[in-house]
Amino acid sequence: GLKTPGAEELTAAFRNGPRKVVFEGATYLRPTIIWAESMEHPLFSREFLCPYACVVECPQAEMIGRIGTTLAVTAITRDEVWLRELMAAPNIERLNIGPVPTLKVSWDQPHEGNLFEFLWKRRALERGW
Repeated sequence: GLKTPGAEELTAAFRNGPRKVVFEGATYLRPTIIWAESMEHPLFSREFLCPYACVVECPQAEMIGRIGTTLAVTAITRDEVWLRELMAAPNIERLNIGPVPTLKVSWDQPHEGNLFEFLWKRRALERGW
């Protein structure tokens, strides 16, 4: 995590209070942006169930091959050649182009169904006793 050298939490300077908050019996993690020196840092390849991103500088020509399989990528660019490359990348599950809210769900998108469909497989069950 952050105890490993080479990473810094950038949002801490803008947050009023701790990252972990307990409110009315529920525990929340506030949004977190990490800057890392390289893609080898353990926080680069982590994905969490809270608003989180790790930012690393990387030459654009190497990026798609180096990020590995990922659930979501947000491309803040108008470079149409680059966008076509991102759209063709099989290792990106969801691609947001431009300033799209990350919590926006489009039910007509192939992988976005109900959370229960993702967590539990549907099947028939019948018992004789």
